[in-house]
Amino acid sequence: MKSIISFFLRFTCKEYSPLQRAISMVPGILIFLILSPLCIILFSSYLSSFIPIHAPRMLELFIMTGALLISIPLMTWGLVELWRRGKGSPAPIAPTTSLVTTGPYSWCRNPIELGTNIYFLALGIYFDGLLTGLLSMIFGLILGIAYIKIIEEKEMQLRFGQAYAEYLHSVPFMAFPFLQRRVVQQ
Repeated sequence: MKSIISFFLRFTCKEYSPLQRAISMVPGILIFLILSPLCIILFSSYLSSFIPIHAPRMLELFIMTGALLISIPLMTWGLVELWRRGKGSPAPIAPTTSLVTTGPYSWCRNPIELGTNIYFLALGIYFDGLLTGLLSMIFGLILGIAYIKIIEEKEMQLRFGQAYAEYLHSVPFMAFPFLQRRVVQQ
């Protein structure tokens, strides 16, 4: 893992133009919004075929619509904050030049990951049903959390030091504001 982190750290030494940042996101869009959901949904659909649980399609469509109404703005807001405030992108090959703690990052350290997994729920429901959507979201969470914990958090700690350590302890990993317990400062 150190070699992967070292590889990503090579890209943190300079500021990237808007065009370079936009181009850097193309592989991520292809991988995380098209290819990985496709693989996850196919696997989830296969597994759900062994579990005879079905919800009414209208309920599924209602949940899917709600998931899309949450996921797309959340992913977009997180991206815009990284772009504007951090002068970077979510892509490790054009990372932010500063630690972003505003917008959705003030209440959730990983709003794009959270939004992506809610998006997986919606896609799974659309293509197969509620169980496939739930399994897709769970598998997406497992893979996303593994990447964040094994690589991304270590790389961020090396880049931003104490500021990131404080951020880690003050902002939840993945939560909506209304689900957070409020900590009273004494």
